[in-house]
Amino acid sequence: MLMPPGITTKVVGSQQPSYPSVPTTEVLDCCAMTWHDLIREAREAQGLSQAQLAKAVGVSQATINKIENESPQSTRALHALIAELKLDPTSFPPEAFGPGVGNAPAITRPIKFAGGSGPLPEFARDPAYWAAAAGLVGDVPLYAAAEGGEGALLIERDSIGTVKRPPLLQGVKDGYAIYLVGESMAPEFEPGDILMINPRLPVLANTSCVFYSTKAEEPSALVKRFLSATDEKWRVKQFRPEREFELDRAEWGTRHRIVTKDFRR
Repeated sequence: MLMPPGITTKVVGSQQPSYPSVPTTEVLDCCAMTWHDLIREAREAQGLSQAQLAKAVGVSQATINKIENESPQSTRALHALIAELKLDPTSFPPEAFGPGVGNAPAITRPIKFAGGSGPLPEFARDPAYWAAAAGLVGDVPLYAAAEGGEGALLIERDSIGTVKRPPLLQGVKDGYAIYLVGESMAPEFEPGDILMINPRLPVLANTSCVFYSTKAEEPSALVKRFLSATDEKWRVKQFRPEREFELDRAEWGTRHRIVTKDFRR
């Protein structure tokens, strides 16, 4: 006996419709997994807590929590997570690794293009193609900063987006940008300015730099004008309030040169 017209049969799980001749069928609950789900499920399958996984890959538990809640669209920690959880890198979309060469997975097998082992396609013969793959052109990652007390900045481990690569970072591997907070370097740098950083450029006297702590658990930084150096100290300057002071090189061992800025937004 046929059902009256207009009745909808719903298929849930493996349940079969009692009346297959009814033309309207609706399937419920079909959701695709995201790469964030892959991380969470692999962690849980291996019996790891968020804190344990964070410690294993060198990030904070907050970073793992954000990833599993699909907060960042990309993360520089993804390679370490994939290796720690023994996942297949090809299961993750390229954009999840973030921009730049430092984010590209290490090549562990020959590169294959569509069409098998034949000659390289024409686009792969263009040097600009490989320059983009190497992170030498295109946008640069943008990192947020929060005030960390005594003029220090806490830098987010994961980028919050990208900004257009300025001319002074063209062809620069691993260039990046920081969204600045704090007024210690005003008027040279105002809160809301985006600082463009070249980590490969030699630091000269009387240039502004980002100094990174090598001892803090969270990424901690200072934006100051570099004046001079001894074997143990950096001599630096800030403008508000104006003063000169020294930084212990054993604690603030890394410095990257600021090459330009985008004005506050």
